[in-house]
Amino acid sequence: MIKAIFFDFGGVLTETCWDLDVISSLIRKAFTEMRIELPNTFDEEFIKVMKDRWRAVLRTQMEERLIDILRELLSRLRVNYDEGVLDLAIEYVMDAPFCVVRKEAKYVLERLKEMGFKLGIISNSPIAFHKRVLQKHNLLQYFDDIVISCEVGYRKPDTRIFLIALERLNVRPPESVYVGDIPCIDIPGAKKLGMITALMKYADPAVSMEDINSNVSLEKDLNCEADYLIESLDDLLKIIKEINLQ
Repeated sequence: MIKAIFFDFGGVLTETCWDLDVISSLIRKAFTEMRIELPNTFDEEFIKVMKDRWRAVLRTQMEERLIDILRELLSRLRVNYDEGVLDLAIEYVMDAPFCVVRKEAKYVLERLKEMGFKLGIISNSPIAFHKRVLQKHNLLQYFDDIVISCEVGYRKPDTRIFLIALERLNVRPPESVYVGDIPCIDIPGAKKLGMITALMKYADPAVSMEDINSNVSLEKDLNCEADYLIESLDDLLKIIKEINLQ
C-alpha cells in the first residue's frame, strides 16, 4: 500500500529550474547595486566554473553550495567584496525566476493530498530555493518535507538522501513512490532501497545528458530503468490507484 510520494524538483514539479545565464546576471545585478565592480570576464568564468563543478559532483556525489563556489571564484578573480553583497546575490537567485512550474502540478498535488498521501521532495541542488518557489506558486502547503542535497550533503543516486526523506515521513521504501526525470541520477538509489519509481519521459532541458553519461559515478550493477514512464504528472494519479488496488 502506497503511503507517500516523493518528487524531484527540476524537470518534475517544474518543467525546468536552472539557467546559468540568468543566475550569472542576477549575481552581477547584486554587485552593481552594491557598487562593486566585477571583471568583464565574470559571467563567462562563472558559467565555466559551475559547469566544471557540476561534472565534478556527478563523479564524487558530494554536493557543493553555490555560495562557496562563488566565494572561491571571486577570490581567484581578486574581487574585493563583503558578505552583504553575497547575501544579496543569493537572495536574487533564491527568487528563481528561471523556474517554470508544470501547469498540472497544483491539480495533481491537490488530488494526492485528498487521497491521503504524504508528499515530499528529494532534490539535487547547490542552493535551496525550493520552498520559495513553491510558496510563490501556492504549492508549499501540499508538502510534508523537502530534502535538498546542499543541506544534507548527499546527492542522488546515493541511497542516503532517500533514506533521510523516508525517515522524515516515517514510511518504508515499498510504501513509497519516487518520481524523477534523469534515469541514472533519480532511479538507481530509489530502486536499490525498494521504492517504486516513475520517470518523466522528458528531462529538464537545462540538464546535459552528455555530462551525466560521461561523468556520473555509478556501480555497474545499478538499475537505471524506472518501473513506470510518465509524460505528465497527471499520469501518477492512475498509476498510484492501480498500485494500491494490487
